[in-house]
Amino acid sequence: MLYLIKIAYTLLLPPGIIIVLLLCTALWLQQKKEYLGTLLVGLSAILLCVSAMPYFGNALLHSIERRYVMPDQVSGDVLVVLTGGATLGTPDPLTKGAGYLTGNTAARVLTAAELHRTTKLPVLLSGGQVFPDSGNESQIAKRHLLALGVPESSIVMDDTSRNTEENAQHTAAILAERGWKRPVLITSAFHMARSVKQFQSLKVDVLPYPTDYMSEPNQLARTGNFIPSASGLAQTATALKEYMGLLAAGG
Repeated sequence: MLYLIKIAYTLLLPPGIIIVLLLCTALWLQQKKEYLGTLLVGLSAILLCVSAMPYFGNALLHSIERRYVMPDQVSGDVLVVLTGGATLGTPDPLTKGAGYLTGNTAARVLTAAELHRTTKLPVLLSGGQVFPDSGNESQIAKRHLLALGVPESSIVMDDTSRNTEENAQHTAAILAERGWKRPVLITSAFHMARSVKQFQSLKVDVLPYPTDYMSEPNQLARTGNFIPSASGLAQTATALKEYMGLLAAGG
C-alpha cells in the first residue's frame, strides 16, 4: 500500500501529471488522424518520462560525479570554495542574519570548515550576487564559517563572481596576489569537472576535493527508480547542465 500511494502521488504531481496529459493528447490526436501531431506529442511524453526517471537521472549524474574522488590526504596552501547559490531575504537561524545558503553551497562551506579545522589552511570563498533577488554567496558563507569557528583572519573573499568562469578568473588573480600555488578546490562533485576545466584553462593546477555527492553509485533496478519524478528530472537537468558547461569550456 505504501508504494501504491507513492506511485499515485508521483502521477498526480509534475512531471507525472504532465506525462499523463501528453499521452492523453497523443491518443486524442490519433483518433483525429493527426499522425504528425501524435508522433511529436508522443515523443515529447517519452522524452520527458525517461528524463524524469530517477534511475536515468542518477546514472547520468553519477557519470560526471565519479570523475574525481576525495583525496586521502589534503596537501595545499589554501582551501578554495566555489559557492553555488544563496537567498537574499530569508532568515538565517544560525547567524541571525538575512539570507541563507542553498543546500549545495552549505555542503561546500561545511566541508571547508571541517578541512580548515584539520589543516588550519586559509579559506578563499568565491561567489557573489548572481541575481538582484539572490544573496551575496560569499558574504553569507563567511557568516557561517565564522559561526563554525573559522577565524576571520583565515577567510579571504571574492564576492563578485557570478559564474564558474569568473570564479576561476578572480580566484587565479587572488592566488597570484597572495602567492598561493597549491589550491585545494572544494565544490560539489557534479560541479567539479567543469570547475577544474576552467582553472586548467588559466594554467592553475588545483587539487580537486569534491563534496556534496548527489548520486547513488549502487542504485537498484527497483520499480520506484523507473517511475518519473521531479527529483529524477532535477538530477537529469543538473547533469545535462554540467555536460553543456564542459562542452562550452572545451572539455
